[in-house]
Amino acid sequence: MGYNFGSGPDWSDIIDSGFPGDGYQRTDMDGYTQFYCTGNAEDATPFFPVDDRLKFDCDMGHGASGGPMSTPEGQIVGANSHGEDDGAGNLTAPILYSSAHADNAIDVINRIGTLN
Repeated sequence: MGYNFGSGPDWSDIIDSGFPGDGYQRTDMDGYTQFYCTGNAEDATPFFPVDDRLKFDCDMGHGASGGPMSTPEGQIVGANSHGEDDGAGNLTAPILYSSAHADNAIDVINRIGTLN
């Protein structure tokens, strides 16, 4: 349980969950029902060289943001941030991205821990 940040961007057997209000070529998502995807997360840095990101093939859309990308053991390795859209909010691919949470995220978690 917990998190596993700073261990690289490539992960196998990821479980990604959220409460999407829509999805890529999906009409059954209502924002109230939890959905999930499983698969492998990979390094998206070649697509976004200015920041590190994880790329995950998943058809969840708006409303899934903040949902965890986690290992089968329950360790969070990322959080749903955004997908690919046409600029008008229409999804163009079944892909979700997460920041590659690393040392900065660990520092924030540790700092919050010292305030409690």
